[in-house]
Amino acid sequence: MKDTQFHTAPLWLTTEYLEPVLRKYKKDEGLIITKLVIKPATAKGDNYASVMTRIGVDFILSTKEAEHASYIVKTSHESDPFTAGIMSKYDIYKTEMLMYERILPKLTELLKEIGDGDKLFADTIHVDYEHSAIIFEDLARLNFVIPDRLAGMNEAQAMITLKKLAKMHATAAVLDERMPGVLTKLQRGIFNRTTKGFAPFFEGVFEACADFAVECPALGAYYKNKLMKLKSHVMEYGTRSFDAYNGDFLTLTHGDMWTNNVMLRYGNGSDGQLQIKDILLIDFQFSAWTSPALDLHYFFHTSLTLDFKLHREDELVQYYHGFLAETLRQLNYEGHIPSLHEFCVQMELHRFYAVASSIACQALLINDQTDEADFNTLMGSDDRSYKFRHLLYKNKRTQESAIALLPYFDRKGLLDVSD
Repeated sequence: MKDTQFHTAPLWLTTEYLEPVLRKYKKDEGLIITKLVIKPATAKGDNYASVMTRIGVDFILSTKEAEHASYIVKTSHESDPFTAGIMSKYDIYKTEMLMYERILPKLTELLKEIGDGDKLFADTIHVDYEHSAIIFEDLARLNFVIPDRLAGMNEAQAMITLKKLAKMHATAAVLDERMPGVLTKLQRGIFNRTTKGFAPFFEGVFEACADFAVECPALGAYYKNKLMKLKSHVMEYGTRSFDAYNGDFLTLTHGDMWTNNVMLRYGNGSDGQLQIKDILLIDFQFSAWTSPALDLHYFFHTSLTLDFKLHREDELVQYYHGFLAETLRQLNYEGHIPSLHEFCVQMELHRFYAVASSIACQALLINDQTDEADFNTLMGSDDRSYKFRHLLYKNKRTQESAIALLPYFDRKGLLDVSD
C-alpha cells in the first residue's frame, strides 16, 4: 500500500517525550530508552476521527535488564483545521481521554467486585491532555486482531461482542449510581443537541442512496422521493433517537460500536479448530449517556450480515439482555432492570438510528475504495466529496443492504417525514 494511504505520526512523539512516560508507568526512574520505532497502526478508511500510531520501544531498566514493548498512540487531527473545527464541537478527544483515564478502569473494578474476571478494555498506559493523546497497550502483541470490516462479523464474534457490551452497559449504570453526574455529562454522541457538524455526511449519503434507488429496478423513484424528503430531517430525527423516552433504561454507551472498534483473539478449540477466544472493546470517542438500544442498532447495521438484521435481531437482543440483566442484579443495581419485553419496546422507540446507521454509516464503514477516504472528503461540499459519497453506493454489499432494508424501514414508517 502506498505511503499516502497512511496518516503521519505526530512530531512530538520522540524518545524525550516517551522516556518519562515509561518511567512513571514502569515505576522505574532509571529507565532509559535505547531504540524507538514508529509506524502507522491504521490506514485511511479504517479510522476517520483519529491518528493511530504503533511504537516499538527497547529500553533498559535500573536493574540493567533489557526489555522490548509495543504500544498504540492515539492522537487527534488537530493539525488539520477543517477536521479540528468539526471534531472540537463533538468533544471526542476529551471524552475518550476521560473514558480511558477515569471511567473504564472503574468499570473493570466493578466486574472484579462480583468475581467477574472478564476483561473488556485495553489497559491505559498514559493520557496526555496537552497533546490530546492516549497511549495504551498494543493488543496485537497479545495476538488480538481487527476483524474484517468488509465482510462483517460472524455469529461467534457477534455473540461475544454483545456479551462484553452488555457488561459495559451494566457496570456503567451502576457506576452512575456511585459517581452521580459524571457519566451523564457525556452528551456528545454522533447525534446530539450541541452540534450538527456531521450533517454534510449524513445528508450527502442519504442523497447518494436516493440516486442509487432511482436507478435500481428493485427500488425505483418511490424510494428516491422518500429519501430526498427525509434528507433535510435526518439530523433532527437522528438527534431525537438519542433523546430519552419516559421509562427508558439509560447508561453510558460505547457510541461507535462497529467491527473496527473491537479486537479479536483466536485460539485452538477442543477439536483443534481455530475459534474465537476473546474480544476487547476499543475507541470511546463518542461515548454518550443515552439508551443502550443505540449501540445495538448501530452494531447490527454496520457490522452484521443481512441475515442477522432481517431474521435474527430478536435472538441477538435476547442474548444481550440476559447478560445485561444478570450483571445488573449481581452488582445490586438500585434502578429498574428492564424486562426483555421492555427492552424490545425500547429498541423500537429508538429504531430511526438503525435507518441512519444502515443508509449512511454502514455505507462508509464497509467502503472498499479508500484512495479518497479522508475526513475532508466526507464532510466537504465540492465535487470530490459528492463523487466519493456516491461511490459508497457502488459497493455490492451496500447495495444489497439498501434493497433489503429500505422496504423494511418503509413498512415501519421510518422513511416518512412526520413534521
